[in-house]
Amino acid sequence: MFDHTVVAVHFESPYQPLLDAVSELHKFGAKQFTLVDVLRIDDPDDLSEGHRAEARRRLAQKQSDLQAAGYQVDIQQPIGFPAPELAKIGRGYGAQLILLGSRGEGLLREFYHGSTVLELARQTALPVLMERIDPDPNTFGHGETFQRPMLATDFSKKAAAAQALALDVGEQVGALTVLHVTDEDTRTEGQERLQHFAEQAQARGIDVTTRLETGTPSRVIRNVAEKERSSMVLVGKRGDGPGRDLALGSTAQQVCRNCPCSVLLVPNEQGIWIR
Repeated sequence: MFDHTVVAVHFESPYQPLLDAVSELHKFGAKQFTLVDVLRIDDPDDLSEGHRAEARRRLAQKQSDLQAAGYQVDIQQPIGFPAPELAKIGRGYGAQLILLGSRGEGLLREFYHGSTVLELARQTALPVLMERIDPDPNTFGHGETFQRPMLATDFSKKAAAAQALALDVGEQVGALTVLHVTDEDTRTEGQERLQHFAEQAQARGIDVTTRLETGTPSRVIRNVAEKERSSMVLVGKRGDGPGRDLALGSTAQQVCRNCPCSVLLVPNEQGIWIR
């Protein structure tokens, strides 16, 4: 599913969550990993010789440890800004996923902030997975991101790729929650769309839970993710309904910052990342 994954890391990042994430993705078919530590061109500390050497040493140590565990790993240490550098490396390698780590409302490093995730989502044609480094202890731990996936969709054409990927993930784990946020005027139509999608999922052996809700999309997504104890929320980069700004505006930023679980932003169109 994600044969080649680009993993954004920092030399000070905790090792075990990285290993757990790589291990889980490997179970989903990932064969190769590229670890990327972007040295910010506008940060003098990043560009100092001492910092660069130490960052390279620790990055190489992560590579060695993962290779010893049986994974195919290479490393990159570009100088620039995170979003364009990660997008360029993902494109150059023909990767199927870009993974970033986060710590609750703050991210692994300040420049991996919610705005960077959104900027990366704008610039790349690949899915972007923002994985929690410090997940809610009442839900799931490291290495369990895909255990209880939830798809948030408006059923627009632009959400088709996210829906297709959610079905692939659901088939792997055997379960999927599907959330559709609508308004009262289109509630009947929304219920019909949910039922149709549920039938597709059930035909693939997936245990489906459907949720039809009204309200502000970002708040509803967070609340349902908490109630369903979701380990990951999948959303399309754009939509045509109440969640149309999911990858471009305040809704996406709030989902990335406030969701209690990991968030997978999926491009609007199926491209090179599909199998």
